[in-house]
Amino acid sequence: MRRIGLNLYGPCSKQAMKDEDLMTAVKSAGIDYVEPCVLLGGLTHDNPSFWTFEKFQNMHRLMDSIGLGVQSIHVVTEHIENCSEEIIKLAKEYGIKHFIVGMPNPLEENVLVERAKTLCAVASETESCGARILIHNNQPDTAVKINGKTALELLVGLCDGKVGMQLDLGWCAAGGEDPIAFLNHNRDMVESLHFKDFEKPGVSNSDVAIGSGTIDSKSAIRFATEHGIPMLIDQDSYADIQADLKKSYDFIVAN
Repeated sequence: MRRIGLNLYGPCSKQAMKDEDLMTAVKSAGIDYVEPCVLLGGLTHDNPSFWTFEKFQNMHRLMDSIGLGVQSIHVVTEHIENCSEEIIKLAKEYGIKHFIVGMPNPLEENVLVERAKTLCAVASETESCGARILIHNNQPDTAVKINGKTALELLVGLCDGKVGMQLDLGWCAAGGEDPIAFLNHNRDMVESLHFKDFEKPGVSNSDVAIGSGTIDSKSAIRFATEHGIPMLIDQDSYADIQADLKKSYDFIVAN
C-alpha cells in the first residue's frame, strides 16, 4: 500500500474548520502524513498556513494521536543560515528527515551561486542528525533559464549533491517544462514529489484534484514508486477539501 502525504499550505489557508477538525478530515481522506509550513529563524507572519515552532509542537501531539505522521517540513524563513539549530532539534525530537526551502529572488546566476554556498553550509551543519535540505520550485523556477538550464537545476547542481530537490509537478509544467521529462533528466536530484494538477498549466493558477487535470500524474506515480520517493499532494484551490483529497488519494493509490 502506498503512503500518501499532504502539504498543509492549501488546506490551512482555505479551511474554515478548527485545526482539530481539519486534521481529522485530512486523516479521514486517507492521508498518511502531512508536511506543515513552519516559521523558523525568527520570522513572524499572520498567515494561518504558517505555524510557529510552538504551534507545530502542539499540533504534532494532536496529529500523532490520530495517526498522522510528519516526515518533512516546509521551512518558512528569510534567513535559512539562522535555522540550523531549529532544524537539528526538529530532526532529533520529531524524526523529521526533509526540510524544504524555496528558491531565492531574483533568479540570477550570482544570487544562485551565493544561495548554494549558504545551503551547503546549513546542510553540513545538519547532516549528522539525518536532516536533508530539499529545494521546492514554483512557476518561475523552471521558466527562467541560465546557461541552458532551469534556475532550479542550476541551484541544485551548484550544491553538488549536498542538497536535493522536491519537485512540484504542476509548477514545473506551468514554467514550461514537461515534468516527466524533467524528472527523468534529473532523477538523481529528485528526492520528494509534490503532486499538483492544472487543467491549463501556466494559464490558470486554480489547481484541481490529482488526476483531474492535464499533468501526467500516472507516469510520476510510477517514477516515485520505482525510486522510493515520497509522494505528497499539494493542492491550493479546493471546492471541498475532504472530497478533493479523497479523490486525489484514490487516484494515486489506484495508479
